[in-house]
Amino acid sequence: MVQKYDVVVVGAGPAGSMAAMKAAEGGAHTLILEKQRLPRFKLCGGNVANWVVLKLNIPQNVLDRKYTSITFCTPPKYEKQNFPVPGAYWGVYRDRFDYHLAKMAVGAGAELKEGVHVNDVIVEGRSVKGVVTSEGEKIFADVVIACDGAYSRIAKKCGFWDRWFKERGETWLDNMGFCMGVEMEMDNDTIEERFGDSYVIFTGKDIAPLGYGWIFPKDGMLSVGVGSAAGMMNRKPSEYLEYFMRHPAAAQFLEGGEVMLRRGAFVPYRRFFTPSYSTGILVAGDAAGMVSPVTGEGIFFAVRAGMDAGITAAEAVQSKDFSAAFLSKYEERWMNSIGHNLGFQAQVFEETIGKILKMEDKLVQEEQYEKGVIEAFLKYIAYVAEYSTKKSKKTT
Repeated sequence: MVQKYDVVVVGAGPAGSMAAMKAAEGGAHTLILEKQRLPRFKLCGGNVANWVVLKLNIPQNVLDRKYTSITFCTPPKYEKQNFPVPGAYWGVYRDRFDYHLAKMAVGAGAELKEGVHVNDVIVEGRSVKGVVTSEGEKIFADVVIACDGAYSRIAKKCGFWDRWFKERGETWLDNMGFCMGVEMEMDNDTIEERFGDSYVIFTGKDIAPLGYGWIFPKDGMLSVGVGSAAGMMNRKPSEYLEYFMRHPAAAQFLEGGEVMLRRGAFVPYRRFFTPSYSTGILVAGDAAGMVSPVTGEGIFFAVRAGMDAGITAAEAVQSKDFSAAFLSKYEERWMNSIGHNLGFQAQVFEETIGKILKMEDKLVQEEQYEKGVIEAFLKYIAYVAEYSTKKSKKTT
């Protein structure tokens, strides 16, 4: 029996579920294919912007902790520096959060199939016409939306990697960071005493050569990890994590905690990837590099881009036009909704951390690097504050 849908979404992360929800709301017969069984653990700091919580009306039982400030611990003394964050952020665990978004998509009319691995795409001429599972099952669609993560098999199979990386003289790995993290159990009284309403960022090239360490307090748990440009790690990621957790700056927060789970994952950094569309296909979220080059945040951008992809796919179904020209509306949408934000961060990265990394005097580079990281974060925080103020004035 031939299976045919208007829209097939690969991946049930925030981008995929939001794409499926919007496509279904727009009247498209929509299928989500997720390789794991939900709910499933996902390595992530789990820092969600308040916009997402309000826009999607995320219930309290999905949210773990509210953050209204950020604490930096930087060399050489690792003294705590605390700064307010505009609009607040929420700590979540991705198993509950992603599962909730998937249920929102199903509630809108999308169909969800779990435990399905997508290995290939169906291509006719230059048009993507569906996907092929690891069992050899063919599922046809007018529009495929690839939300299958940093190592996007769909984007690679469809030739996007050639355009994004090969034609620029780069590789996929050149554009990836690697994160290693653990979940630690800790009683809430201790968490409140040590963290208050803040999460903590640690810098230092011994901790992460081009990146940072983090501790995000949750409900009875801590999300702890390190992330760095993959190509700059000269030790195993697990060794960086162990060093970080033993470092006195981090140990003061972690003492008494019990490690429950350990994971590693790739994440894009520095820039988003374009084009994000072709005939019969759209790419969103981590698969298209939609991650903050300064903070590593990806959930907000995945949600926004996923919505834009789903809306565009539904319009294509209604218009019966699946050409690249029509689907380019998707990129126009997400460039308008998140492109300026991501572009600004890429510029900040190059003006701060990127500029310092190009210094020939390595001693000066070492001295300036930590200042560059904090400067980049604070510039982004100021940008978000200014944006939030402008938005609030428009609604009043």
